Amino acid sequence: MINTLKHLSYVLGFSEQSVSIIIDNIDYFYYSHTKPKMKYGEFQKDNKRKIKYRKLCSSRYPLKIIQQRIHNLLLQIELPKYAYGGAMGKNNILNAKQHINNKYFFSADLKDFFPRINHHQVFEMFRHNNFSPTVSRVLTQLATYKGCLQQGPPSSPIIANLVFVKTGNKLQDVIKDQSITFTSFFDDLSFSSKKDFRPITKDLIKIVKSGGFYINHKKVSYKVSYPEVTGAIIHNNKLLPIPKMKERAKTNPYLAAYIKSFSLGKDLSF
Repeated sequence: MINTLKHLSYVLGFSEQSVSIIIDNIDYFYYSHTKPKMKYGEFQKDNKRKIKYRKLCSSRYPLKIIQQRIHNLLLQIELPKYAYGGAMGKNNILNAKQHINNKYFFSADLKDFFPRINHHQVFEMFRHNNFSPTVSRVLTQLATYKGCLQQGPPSSPIIANLVFVKTGNKLQDVIKDQSITFTSFFDDLSFSSKKDFRPITKDLIKIVKSGGFYINHKKVSYKVSYPEVTGAIIHNNKLLPIPKMKERAKTNPYLAAYIKSFSLGKDLSF
């Protein structure tokens, strides 16, 4: 892909010296902040009715510009067909549609998806995609912070997807002869089939853990009716909105548009 720092400098639009200065002073280019968690157009709240917040570690200019260009560079790498999160032309609704017509559904959530990905995994991803060792090292230094992939920088989503490919391909190998549909939407993993496949779910979880990822056991589900897949309910071979969304949509235009998007295949980023 890119073998020299001179070539990388050209692609990023910054001199080798500028890149080196940014890396040497990397702490300055990050800042921590929080953002309210949203779901279905409303703030998520805990048991005490307090708003939940997502911890972010975002980047400042010019590092943010560089990370955006790393994102654009990595868009040239084709993601597997099962990847729907952050993939061009794909979205959460199209992800859910892949599971229509099936009867058994297994879903799992990856806990702390971004920060659980360490710099070694990111470096390995760049090397696997034919970047030279030197270039891979510099890209890893530009895209990770404090030894891991932070949630906030523009390059993190696509890097997380590409790091997960190795594990995703192993999951594909396990189910390829089982008539099981598998899709991923960032940290949401969805499996479905016309046949009961509960016995192999332990194997699927084992593969995910062996890849260095962590399962959020509070969000593991195996269902045969009304499964929720990336923000949609599947029933009678159709996608339906979450029940409580219908009432809210009467006074929330954004939710109303989201419900309408089920038939259009659009993503409104819920």
